[in-house]
Amino acid sequence: MPSPLPPFGFDTSRREALGLFTAGASALAGRGAVSLHLRAVAFDAFVLFDPRGIVRRARPLMGEKADTIISTASNKLFAYTWFYTSAARYMPFEMLAQSALRFAAGAQGVSLSDAEYAYLVHGYSELDVWPDVAAGLQTMRDNKVRLTVLSNMSEGPLRSSLRRNGIEDKFESVLSTDLARQYKPARAAYQLGVSALGLPARSIGFAASAAWDAAGASWFGYPTVWVNRLHAPDEFAPVSATTGDAFDSVIALAGS
Repeated sequence: MPSPLPPFGFDTSRREALGLFTAGASALAGRGAVSLHLRAVAFDAFVLFDPRGIVRRARPLMGEKADTIISTASNKLFAYTWFYTSAARYMPFEMLAQSALRFAAGAQGVSLSDAEYAYLVHGYSELDVWPDVAAGLQTMRDNKVRLTVLSNMSEGPLRSSLRRNGIEDKFESVLSTDLARQYKPARAAYQLGVSALGLPARSIGFAASAAWDAAGASWFGYPTVWVNRLHAPDEFAPVSATTGDAFDSVIALAGS
């Protein structure tokens, strides 16, 4: 999903990023011989799952306005999570997601029933993985890298989508920010990974799907890669994170 904020930015050049992709591709080609140095990797959910499934679910209900509405709702949802966290308040992800959808649909003059909004939000429990995820996870598991999910989504939808795609057993924990009652990029949210894995932040790679999340994870102290699946614009502030657009970049990060 697109980031609603102006660019943050990363310090990896295009040439360096290409090197990461090449290293990751080599890792996939020879899974048994890969040397990975980080002891664990924490994943944002949308490095694993394709969020465009929500758009596909919305099109029969919203017609040609679906893409615009879901994009607006995504941006509004992130804004809600930051607003609640900055005010030291908390509301579960699904409630915020439905509120964001209602706002975005109303802005386009679209009216849905409560059941239809609930159907759309349930889409977060039935997401498909990106095509490169299964092989990438197996590569990391083969090389003894511990894996966790660290997401703003609630645990129920996370586990449902993991089970649906047959990858739940690849992760030793599934961490929702519900546990911290603060959304990313709050430090308490990123601390969940350190606490669950019992490792220092420098030993845990973080795979972010959005620029703001990569910035927050980097500032927390995680070695970080922004897996820019949807090819959002380049970002230009001095943040210590690398970039990629596929799972290869996560494997390269783990071996750095």
